[in-house]
Amino acid sequence: MLRKLLTAALLLALAGALPAARAQSPEAKAEKERLAREEKIRAAAKSWRCVAKDGKKHYGATPPPQCKDVAVEALSAQGLVLGRIEAPLTPEQRAAREAAARQNAAAEQAKREAEAAAKLQARRDQVLLQTYTSERDIEMVRQRAIADNQVAAAQVEARIAALKKRQEALGKEAAAIKAGKKPGPTFEQDVKNNAYDLQLQEQLLESRKREADAINARYDEEKRKYLELTQGAAKK
Repeated sequence: MLRKLLTAALLLALAGALPAARAQSPEAKAEKERLAREEKIRAAAKSWRCVAKDGKKHYGATPPPQCKDVAVEALSAQGLVLGRIEAPLTPEQRAAREAAARQNAAAEQAKREAEAAAKLQARRDQVLLQTYTSERDIEMVRQRAIADNQVAAAQVEARIAALKKRQEALGKEAAAIKAGKKPGPTFEQDVKNNAYDLQLQEQLLESRKREADAINARYDEEKRKYLELTQGAAKK
């Protein structure tokens, strides 16, 4: 069982460490392809023409000034259309396209994260089924974890009891000092150190209690998931 648990922990660590794929968004890919296509058109063009906003055709060895706000066509030496470069976007159109691109990118990112989460959950489910063969296995592991926690808590409680006993002794010494006894050279530091150690141990004990709750919550969830997986498989 210990070997199974170690294997399960390793598999879960590897599953969580797998980097998420950073796929290029469709919009970015399309923009890259558009720029590459336009670059080829410009390199092959011998002349240019467009229909300006006034309805007239304009030609030139380079895109005519009248074509700056409309689509232009690249022509070969024989006057054949090699390609078309669309009109530049207006600020409003650019803003709308960028907003749509951001929205699409967010949707794609959410989709990738959901797919990654589903794959990770599938790995965890597989590890769970490889780790336990019955509900009894889960309870055995829970009880061992609880027992270890209780031992650790008992050790902390013993230290707290010793520190409180020391605190009582320092209190008696303080009363004697108040009555006229000369304090020892380390008395004040001893009082501070004891109070500090006692505070730390009490905090540690609270942590052990929270850990016990977390252990039960963890194995409750593992049992729930195990039953869901095994009962679901049995129905199929």
